Amino acid sequence: MNCSDFQRRLLIDPRSPELAEAAQARVCDDAATRLTEALAFEHYVEAALAVAVPSNLADRVLAALPADDLPARRSTALRWPLALAASLALIALVTTSVVRAPNATHSLIAASVEHLSHEPYALTRSAVVPQTLVDRMFTEAGLKLNSSALALSYLNRCPLKQGLSLHMVMPAPEGPVTVMYVPGEQKVERMDTRLDMVAVRTLPFANGAMVFLAESNRDFDRIENAWHQATGEALALAAGSD
Repeated sequence: MNCSDFQRRLLIDPRSPELAEAAQARVCDDAATRLTEALAFEHYVEAALAVAVPSNLADRVLAALPADDLPARRSTALRWPLALAASLALIALVTTSVVRAPNATHSLIAASVEHLSHEPYALTRSAVVPQTLVDRMFTEAGLKLNSSALALSYLNRCPLKQGLSLHMVMPAPEGPVTVMYVPGEQKVERMDTRLDMVAVRTLPFANGAMVFLAESNRDFDRIENAWHQATGEALALAAGSD
C-alpha cells in the first residue's frame, strides 16, 4: 500500500486493520497522525448519532415552516429534502454539544451541517436565482468565474464559523445539492464522507473551500466539474457512487 492508497482507504474505513499496519510502516510521513484523527472523528460521530430520531421530526419541520415557503400541494418530491433537513437539525444539535472536530476539514463539515439545519426551506426552492444577484454576490465573495452555467435555486450570504459564506442550492437529478463556499478557508482538504444519511464532500476552491451536502453523492462530480469549468478548469471526474 502506498501513500495515495492509504489516504483513499482512510476515507472509506479508517478501522481497517491494513491501515493500522500501513501507518506503522509509515507509508506517509504523517500516516499515524491522519489515522488517529480519522479514528477520533469516527468515534465522535458515532457518539453524537447514538440517539433515537423522532418518527415525526420531518412533519414537525414542515409544520414550523411559513405557509408562503411551501407550494399549495406538498408533493412527494419535497418529502426527502425536508426529511434530510430534519435529520440535519438533529445531527447539528448533538454535534454542537458533543463533537469537537479534530482538524479544519472536520470542523468545516460540522459547521456546515449545523448551519444547514437552520435553513431547511432552502432545499424546497425551485425558482432560478436572478443572474444579476448571482454576479453581485459572487463578486462580493471574491469569486471570479463565469457563473452563467451554474443554475442556483437558492443563494444567500450566511455566517459560518468566524466569517461569511455563500450558501447555495443547485438542483440535481438525485435531489438538491447544497453548496457552501467559504472564503479564506486555506487548510481544508479534499474529503468524501457520510454522516448518517448525509453525503458530504469538501475541497479547496478559489481563495477558500467548498462543501457539498446532499442525500446522495451521485451528482457531486458533475456539480464539481461545473464549478471548475466556470473557472476555466475542466476536470475529468467519475460519477458518484452512492
